[in-house]
Formats: sequence, C-alpha cells, structure tokens
Amino acid sequence: MADRTDGRLRLDAHVHLAGFDWDRHSSFLRNSDSPWISIARHLYSLSPGGSDEEFDITYAGWLARMVREAEHLDKAVVFALDGIYDSRGRFDPRTEAIISNDWAIEACRLHPDEFILGASVHPSRPDAIEELERCAEAGAVCVKWVPPSQGMDASDKRYREFYEKMRDLGLVLTSHTGYEHSLRTVDQSLGDPERLRLPLEVGLKVVAGHAGTSGFYHRVEYFPNLVKMVERYENLYADTSAILNPVRATYRKRLLAEPVASRLIQGTDFPVPPMPILWPLTLGPAEAVRFQRVRNWFDRDILAKKAAGFPEEHFLRGHDVFLGAD
Repeated sequence: MADRTDGRLRLDAHVHLAGFDWDRHSSFLRNSDSPWISIARHLYSLSPGGSDEEFDITYAGWLARMVREAEHLDKAVVFALDGIYDSRGRFDPRTEAIISNDWAIEACRLHPDEFILGASVHPSRPDAIEELERCAEAGAVCVKWVPPSQGMDASDKRYREFYEKMRDLGLVLTSHTGYEHSLRTVDQSLGDPERLRLPLEVGLKVVAGHAGTSGFYHRVEYFPNLVKMVERYENLYADTSAILNPVRATYRKRLLAEPVASRLIQGTDFPVPPMPILWPLTLGPAEAVRFQRVRNWFDRDILAKKAAGFPEEHFLRGHDVFLGAD
C-alpha cells in the first residue's frame, strides 16, 4: 500500500464478490448467462473438481491479490448481494444470485488489508433493521442495491425507517442506476436516479452506481436525471464503474463535465475487465493498446482513466464518502 500524502486511501468503490457455496457461505449464482456470472463460472471451470467452498475462497484470494499488487489502489469496497423480497417480506424464488452478508463478512476478515465490507440488505426483508445493525457492527461502510434486479423501489415511503437506521449507523447507500445488464431484471425503471430522492432527503450519502449510464442501445436515457439530481442534492455521488466496457464507454465526456465530474468516485465493477482499447480516439491508438496490456485490472482501469482526463481527486474522493473526510 502506497503512502498517502493527505491521509486518504485510494479506494475502488464498486467490486463484486462471487459465491457458489450455499451450505457454508449461504451464496449461489444460478440460471444466468450474464457477463458477470459467466466470468465467475469461467474462473470456476479453471479448477475442475474443486468444491464450491474452495472456489469461493480461491476467488476471494485472487481478488485480494490483485488489489494488493495494484500500484495505484489501496483497498476495495467488496459487495454482498441480497435476494428479492416482495412487499410482504417473502423471499422471491426468482432470485438468481445471492452473495450473503455472512460470506462477505468472512471474506473481509480473511483479507482485512485489501477489503472493506459493502453489505446488501433488501429493505422489505423481515429482519432488515437487525441485519443493518449486524453488518454495521461487522464493519460495513455501505449497503449495495441493484433495484432493477432486486425489485426494490428506493422511493417507497415504507423504507423511511430503514433509511433513518442507515443514517444513524453511518452507512452509505450504493444503488445501481441506469440499465442493469448482468442480472435478470424485475423492472428496469427502478434504476432511474430520480427514485433516490427519499434516501437523500432523509440525509443519507448516496452513491449512484454506474452514474446513471444506461448504454448506447437503450431507448430510455437516465443520465440526464442524474445530472439534475446532483445539482439539487449535495449528498449525492456517483461511481464510474463499468465505464470502460462496450456498453458505457461513450459516456466519458459527459461524466467529465460539471456538475457531475466533482461528485464522481472511482469504481471498476470487477470482475468485469476494463477495456481501454474502447477509447482509441481519446487515448491514441498506441496508448489504448498499451493500457489494454496492463495485467492488473485495477491499474489498467485507473491508468486509462487518468490518461483520459479523470483528475487525481476522482481516485481519492471515495475515502471521504465511505470513510469520512480526515
């Protein structure tokens, strides 16, 4: 870990754990051909005959090693992923992926120098408040949602008590915004940043995952809504996760324009690999190829973004959001 002259750590604010072992880690990934899950399954196939538990531990170790070996990163906020619950608090069997808080807590305990806990708690589950308290006690800095896939509407007034408890515990809400491309969806409109007004008005810090970017082929564009929200709410931030992939690569100029630029924090969406080769005009063809060849995925993403105009503060702001300004 490099010394920070201003005391702040360089965080990746958007990193995913993987989990297959239900018996020991209460986690599963199933019934999906999504890119994120396909990558995890591909990694799993590299060690045939291994148990689900062994894969989970191996994946966490591989992720920790990549964070540790990165020259331009200090720690990663790693996410759990809760299931789908209906308005009556019943678990929805359509859930195709759970990365339990139990496993995320264990992974962070295994790799305390590399990982910071990002819990995931669906506000409709019967024990939501108790689970928030348990995760905060375990060191969580945020709660991560994917509303289009988990089926929660962040504007639902029934969640006010949940938000107030998050605020009292000092937890940030990181909520996917824009279109969801990795997991099957319940309702894509739940990714509209406009739905985040209630938690912002309650006083939470909110990070709009993927900065409201939807992708070049979607009919509905949510990024303008994020811009309007940033102008109104000073406690709204956004991360740049998955900006270096084919779907969102075209948003670079708009992300670097005010007022959004001064609210951005670094994120990758790991294990989705960044692709600097998608910015040949911005970086220059030779530099785009050079960055693409950087073996460490975190360094690859950071170096390409710096060369493309993202300022140093972009890579330090996550410390203030999740760990508090020094």
